Amino acid sequence: MPIVTVSRGFPAGCQAVAEAVAASLGCACIGREILVEAAAKLGVSEDLLSSKIEHVPSLWDRLRVERQRYLIAVQAALAEHVVNGDLVYHSYAGHLLLKDLPCVLRVRIVAPMETRIGEAMRSENVTRHQAEVSARRYDDVRGRWTKTIYGVDWSDPSLYDLVLNLERLSVAEATECIVRMAQQPRFAINEDLRRKLQDFLLVTRVRLAVEQSPATCGLAMEVTVQDGGVIVSVLAPEASMPGAVPGVFRGELMTVLRAIEGVRLVELKIEQQGFLP
Repeated sequence: MPIVTVSRGFPAGCQAVAEAVAASLGCACIGREILVEAAAKLGVSEDLLSSKIEHVPSLWDRLRVERQRYLIAVQAALAEHVVNGDLVYHSYAGHLLLKDLPCVLRVRIVAPMETRIGEAMRSENVTRHQAEVSARRYDDVRGRWTKTIYGVDWSDPSLYDLVLNLERLSVAEATECIVRMAQQPRFAINEDLRRKLQDFLLVTRVRLAVEQSPATCGLAMEVTVQDGGVIVSVLAPEASMPGAVPGVFRGELMTVLRAIEGVRLVELKIEQQGFLP
């Protein structure tokens, strides 16, 4: 069974379509539950995590360690669900969090502004002006957020496999389109793809574990996983410059890596500044 991400170009329609697709495919449907699980991994409240993620960063703070940690936690929580397939996800940036996985059907639900305004007026019991302000603010915030965090334009159709307009399609018709696409052989999860999903899960576990450890958080690193073997290339912290990386730092990092569920072998490459971007 496939993995489907439904992105929120039209928030009200997104959840309805996602739930209908999941019911038709007979698989799980998750949304904000991922935030709850990510918050639990970090030991913070859901409200705090949401505020950190939803806030549009400035150019000055977009690379801050704190924001990186929250996004890694969300990706790690999502990876725990996608590892076996059979999933429809309709919350934060699923098509970007899972962008390196070949078996994901990436869907975007859109609708003209007038349709969105009318839906907001009915569902939120607000005036037309309030509904329009809210819709335009949503577009602005979400657009700046994805541009700053991921460097992409969220409305770019090349980010998706399927874009559906709810002005002319009902929820049932949109659902049928997605289900038919999801049932195509190219989105079926075979044994090779299951291994890729397991590797993806392990990569997210490694990144989260490194971020959660006070001794290693904030490191610039690249993680490669294959069949439980982990290769971590990390940029040495400033405190270790110049000269060789202190043994204590290597020991702390190895301790973190070996404690991760699923890790069997570890190859650690520690480089000085200039190796990683």
